[in-house]
This record gives sequence, C-alpha cells and structure tokens, in this order.
Amino acid sequence: MIFAILVFLTLLSIVNFFPDFAYDFYDLNPGSEHGQNNFITYPSAFYLFSIYICFRYLGSNDLKYIDTLIIFCILIAFMRTVGIITSGLYITPFTILAFIPEYLGGPILIYIKKMVERQSN
Repeated sequence: MIFAILVFLTLLSIVNFFPDFAYDFYDLNPGSEHGQNNFITYPSAFYLFSIYICFRYLGSNDLKYIDTLIIFCILIAFMRTVGIITSGLYITPFTILAFIPEYLGGPILIYIKKMVERQSN
C-alpha cells in the first residue's frame, strides 16, 4: 500500500504542478496515441466508483457508504478549486453542468445522511 500511495502522490503532483508534462504523459494534446482512451478511462472510473458506492448503500443501508461519497465529493470540490486557482475559471456549458453538482454534492449528501439518521432514531 505504501508503494501505491507513492505512485498516486506522484501522479497527483504531475497533474497539478507539471501540466505541460501531464498533457504529454496522458497524451491529452493532441491525443493521437492513447489520449482518447485516457479521457474515457479516468472520468468513467470516477463515475463507476460513485455508482458502485450508491448500490452498496442501497443494498446495505450502511451509512459508511454515504460517508465515502461525502469524502469523495469534498475531495472533488477541493481539487476543482485548486484547478480554478491554478488554471482560471472559464464559463462554458461544462462549467454549469459539472461544477454546480461537484460543489453541492457534499452538502447535499451530508443533509441526506442527517435525514436518514433522524428517521432511524
């Protein structure tokens, strides 16, 4: 696990602090070799993980899955903020469709969790 943590920290550092290298490394610009595959893989893994956690909660009613989604949403909002600080903010349809749910996801899930806890007491 320590090796995995080091690998993920390295990739996180590359993406956040060395964007020119990251674009070449992930082949995002121009994306002629494996960039399209990376574009599909990383967001899809994020979405599939979230769907998996939702199904785990529905199958068990265990609030630890809601906690996991809350932490996930907070991390996404934090990293989105870092991205805005380092790269700027441009208003596009993506901004409206993605940023609003990313920032509201954590607070909404906290509210839902509190409602579920109240109903179970």
